[in-house]
Amino acid sequence: MALRDVWSQQNLHLAWRRLTTAKNLAYKGYFRNLYNAYEIGLAENIKDLHVRLKGGSYRAQPPTRVYVPKPSGLQRPITLLCIEDQIVLQAIANVFANKLQGRRQRLEHKWIFSNIVQRGDKSIFFLHDWRLSYSKFQSRIAETFHSGYHWVACFDLAAYYDTICHDLLLHTAFPRTTDDGNVKRIMEWLKKWSSEPISSSHAHGIPQGPIASDYLAECFLLPVDEILCKRFRYARYVDDIRLFAQSEKEVLKAAIEMEIALRERGLLPQGKKHAITQAKTVEEAMGILPSIEPRDSAREPEEQALSPREAIKKFRSALSNRRPQSITDKTRARYVLFHADQSSELLKLILRLMPRHPEHTDAFVYYLSQCKISQSIVRTCADVLRTTPYQYVQGEMWHILARMMEPGQMRRQIKRAISAAKDKAGGLSLKWGACHFLCMAERAGLGKYAKFIMFQNSALLQALLVPVLPVGRFQRNDVVEKLLRRSTPEPGIALAERLVQLGLTHQSFGIQAKALPKQVQNIFRRLGLIRTPVHVADAMGEILAQRYGIFQWDGWKTLFKGEYSHALQLLSIADAIYHIGRSQWLSYQNSFNHSLFLAFQDWLAQRRLPGAVKTTGKDGRAVKFGTLADPNQPFAKAHPTIASAFASANARRNMLPASHPYEQSGGKRTHHLRKREQAKIGAELTKAYAEVVRIVGTSP
Repeated sequence: MALRDVWSQQNLHLAWRRLTTAKNLAYKGYFRNLYNAYEIGLAENIKDLHVRLKGGSYRAQPPTRVYVPKPSGLQRPITLLCIEDQIVLQAIANVFANKLQGRRQRLEHKWIFSNIVQRGDKSIFFLHDWRLSYSKFQSRIAETFHSGYHWVACFDLAAYYDTICHDLLLHTAFPRTTDDGNVKRIMEWLKKWSSEPISSSHAHGIPQGPIASDYLAECFLLPVDEILCKRFRYARYVDDIRLFAQSEKEVLKAAIEMEIALRERGLLPQGKKHAITQAKTVEEAMGILPSIEPRDSAREPEEQALSPREAIKKFRSALSNRRPQSITDKTRARYVLFHADQSSELLKLILRLMPRHPEHTDAFVYYLSQCKISQSIVRTCADVLRTTPYQYVQGEMWHILARMMEPGQMRRQIKRAISAAKDKAGGLSLKWGACHFLCMAERAGLGKYAKFIMFQNSALLQALLVPVLPVGRFQRNDVVEKLLRRSTPEPGIALAERLVQLGLTHQSFGIQAKALPKQVQNIFRRLGLIRTPVHVADAMGEILAQRYGIFQWDGWKTLFKGEYSHALQLLSIADAIYHIGRSQWLSYQNSFNHSLFLAFQDWLAQRRLPGAVKTTGKDGRAVKFGTLADPNQPFAKAHPTIASAFASANARRNMLPASHPYEQSGGKRTHHLRKREQAKIGAELTKAYAEVVRIVGTSP
């Protein structure tokens, strides 16, 4: 592949798929709602991005940085790129992976053990599971020790991602294209992404957070890997480098050559983490293993929760014996925090440890976000908010307090939240948390505080706040109108879902379609918020046929009548997030099912056919969908295939964390939809939709 292949439509589509299937869950958490909405207009958006890249009108956007506390007291920068910059960065990494595949494969799982690319350049999964490679890294160290290589030199690089030279990085994969205009363009993009303030951008550094950067960092070290593996016993995991020898003299020689090779690439070993030792055991040879970043610990929907008893046992074993207790085994502690069910005993331990371990704030907050409202949590979070110097920690405390505080308690914190929202030196983490709190305060009837969102410069920050915007702000000359009028697309993309829910469009705010960013137009048009002059015969039939493999029927418009547009919006959102948000898919698919059920009921009632039931009670209120589809009700007896599928999907939807955090019987924590559950529900819905088509489509 050549550099011009970066912006081919095929590569951009692949880049998008690799973004959405990546396992960097903490990073993706900032963008999940934006990913879901962007997917709705994906085909049009990728085509438009390709045209701008090919024509030279594409401009990289300045990033936003979040600073996360480290155990040392310093902070790790996480670089948040806008959605299309993430796609382009991943597209660059795709081309590098294709170009360097042969060179890397000769070294992988022998000397290099991190960020291994999946076999097959068309796989939508970019990197192998880190746990497999990490395990092989440990095995390699043990194997080398048992072979008699007991002298070990350890290197850890200082500010590794920040010191990567753009010119040397590109030269690694494309040594003969240094004068190519495409190189210059990519260099400009990397320069823009290297630093948040535009005035301080420079020709080194890559953004931390995206998996594309993880792989590009590997590419930068490839020439060093190739030199050292030929001369020494060598193993590397990210920037943790190990050299092995049978004598002190030999390992010292290797260390000297290593340092020279690194400095020639502009990399500096950390003096405090450089050590030469004679290991007496495998454990000593292992030493302090590489730090696994927080994102790698986040719990995935497929994983099972730990029982309270098992969680307490594991968590206590991760703590020191002396007082005050502290976390000594961070890997085990974080595993428990991301996997444990609710427990009052574990909660007490967590609340005691929170003030002393800001570096584990993300894991603490993940656990607390699963807990019921608790005044002990409120008190601890308020204390941490008052005392911590870290903006990231302050922001996370605001999020917890926004959910758990009572109105009277919130009132006492409003001045502090306003001060944080107006702080010119405040970063995204702090302002996001404070503005979230102010939105919830307005929802609680304490005042008009959501207005502070309008005055934030960061488009990403405004997009992150869209899900908590009070409904009263969806009117002319207010917050939502200002967000829709922004030239950057993120706020408009984030608003798509809520506009559908509220039955609004851009016209509700006096905004013409052509005034919206092109990406927003594409999404709104797909959702029917912007009416296109040319309509497909039946878009709903097309989606159902492609997703569920049923006959492409053109009678859905006739069946739904006036509710067609609304039902199509629900189905379009569900279909767009089928792979990237299973639980959200089920919520929207279930809403579509409910709409279809009501439309089918009208059709049955008009013809006085079996299965027609009353959908409203004597009090005039709508009967719950679950009741209507219940197997003991008349509809199920007349149409068991449809009722069974709808009832099953509805019941599982009610057991999602977004619907109910705990099971009604037993009180266990609910969990996100798993892949095999989605497949089972999808198979049942296929039969149900086909049955509707058979009944309605063949009826005179």
